[in-house]
Amino acid sequence: MSVPDVLEQIPCENWPELRDLFRVDWPTHEVAFNTIQNYINWIKIDPRIKHLQVVSLSGSWRENGTYLIVDRNQVFAYTLEEPCDTLIRAFQLLDWDYSYVICSIRDRHQSALINVQRSMQIETIWYKEAFFFHLPKEECLKFEIDLPEGLRLEKLGIEHGLYANRVWPQRNEASEYFFKRLAAWNASVGLFNESNELLAWSFHWPTGAIGPLEVHPDHYRKGYGTIITKAIAKEVAKLGFNCYGTVWKTNAASIGMFTKLGFNSTDYHHYTKSKARKLCEWAD
Repeated sequence: MSVPDVLEQIPCENWPELRDLFRVDWPTHEVAFNTIQNYINWIKIDPRIKHLQVVSLSGSWRENGTYLIVDRNQVFAYTLEEPCDTLIRAFQLLDWDYSYVICSIRDRHQSALINVQRSMQIETIWYKEAFFFHLPKEECLKFEIDLPEGLRLEKLGIEHGLYANRVWPQRNEASEYFFKRLAAWNASVGLFNESNELLAWSFHWPTGAIGPLEVHPDHYRKGYGTIITKAIAKEVAKLGFNCYGTVWKTNAASIGMFTKLGFNSTDYHHYTKSKARKLCEWAD
């Protein structure tokens, strides 16, 4: 008799071993490496983060490099396996009664998610495809930033994370806490004027990508997006990371900006929000 599949937690003391699986063919699996490193960092800050699970299919992560990270309503997924059979079986075991924002799925893994969505009749609220832009840290450190008179760059605080969430087009029932953590625990940069008004901002995602990168609508076409991109790229590079970001395929202005700054598009990433099958809410 075959043993049924289960999602098995990977103990946090094994996360460094999981992370190091993704050193192979560097930087092919850099996003997976940095995602696991992010949660290693976070669990050191708060060893009792609620609603966080790093799981594999029946404990098979050492054999195939397949994991799911379920962080409240966000899901990050990866596999070293080709084809993605283990990832498909892992996706099938998620509790799809909940609505998830499935983030940064590589192009070669997206078929696994589509397979499960179709076979399990999981409805989608929205879906977005993005270019994956990459720039080595050595190039990021060369950026020169010329600030207009009266403007300054500073790390963002939790209050800025709350504001960024309020104006984020993809905000959702759990995103406020997500932005609080990004502001408190990860690199970030804000562009401020003399009145302390926040003009533009960017955070450092759990995947290692920069973003969300936003400019206040009152200050479009002033070059502030370029300033913030250079600034956050330098901050990320100082931490030892290459810089990368995802840009919706429909965002011609940002595509042009990243290209002009020397970033190369090396992949596509996919983002999906699934529809809950019953009334669910987050309660701490």
